[in-house]
Amino acid sequence: MNPNMKPYFYRGRYSPALLTHVLANATAFDKTMRASVEAFGGKLVRCHLSAAGSDPIGFLDFPSDIAARSWNAFYASQKGVLESHIQRLLDDADLADMAKLIASSKKAATGHRSRVTKAGKKS
Repeated sequence: MNPNMKPYFYRGRYSPALLTHVLANATAFDKTMRASVEAFGGKLVRCHLSAAGSDPIGFLDFPSDIAARSWNAFYASQKGVLESHIQRLLDDADLADMAKLIASSKKAATGHRSRVTKAGKKS
């Protein structure tokens, strides 16, 4: 993954007419979806229908939250798209930062608790 790109999860809901069109034109749909994401500086990582088979879901990379939300607003305005949601996912750098913050904050975050021994006495 490009370190300048951040991962996102997309989920949507299509009208029955759009879903029928997508299923009949899967190759063209993939190309169209890829082109729309790339127009906003993003990259389509994976796109498919949910396990129920009717809702689009996918993983995308975008260079910024503004780019991701702009694409989502554009996509939501397309004919037959009933819902369109995008959510930023944590990447490796985020997880490393979380681990550091947890380690550095653990004592302060739990220091207010009194320790109680098995005998019920505070230590």
